[in-house]
Amino acid sequence: MKKIALLLLAVALPSSGATALFPKPLHMVKRIDDPFARSAKNVEQYCYGNRIVTVAGDRVTILDYDAQTLTEIDHAKGTYSITRFDEIANAQPKGTTPTAASAPKVTASGLKSSAGGRSVDSFDVELPRTKVTVGVDRSVSLSRGAVEALIGSSYPNAHRAEHDAIIGVTAPPAKNRQINAMSTSKAADDSGGYGLPSEQTITIEAEGGPVTLKTSVLRFDADLPPQSAMLIEPGAKRVESPIVRFAREMKEADTIPVAPRP
Repeated sequence: MKKIALLLLAVALPSSGATALFPKPLHMVKRIDDPFARSAKNVEQYCYGNRIVTVAGDRVTILDYDAQTLTEIDHAKGTYSITRFDEIANAQPKGTTPTAASAPKVTASGLKSSAGGRSVDSFDVELPRTKVTVGVDRSVSLSRGAVEALIGSSYPNAHRAEHDAIIGVTAPPAKNRQINAMSTSKAADDSGGYGLPSEQTITIEAEGGPVTLKTSVLRFDADLPPQSAMLIEPGAKRVESPIVRFAREMKEADTIPVAPRP
């Protein structure tokens, strides 16, 4: 359950590079079905240059891949935190090396209607104890790096076996027909042509039963984020990053000494 909680707490964090991940702005309104809150909420995500800004009510996260930092602002509480990518990497559950037994099984299930009313190519990705359903909107053309950014498959996140499969199905059709889901090579052309993973449903078999996280893109355009949302107000208090705090508390819980029985 700790691994699942860390997975759901972490946001998608891509690696930085010389070329902008999003040379053209991409603004998405997403619906997230939270398995812990047992409710759905809408968030707005603005991708431009080497930044992804997510606005969820009074809470804003700014991922700056040039600066290699995550800034989290809570306008309602008047607090903010700034976390380096290396700190986030140390808080992430470690990835595993894929084996033949754990190789994802990818099944195409044809065109389906997305939550936003658009047609998407649907795929099922099956792994031990994990199932991912992906809907790919091919009306949007992205680079491979941008797709990796959106699904959280690169540093400081741990790379997992299902990431290769998701990247493979978003690739241009001529490429994904021959994709090797076990390969982590970036030999494929990164100039564009990868579709937008607009629907993702991740189900993990946990001890207390399956846990499902669903994210759907309801609509998208080329808007930029409002500057007021990204502003840290004068007098705001800097606090510890929720990701770092959660990882520390989990580590402390694992190392609490148990008193011997009398």
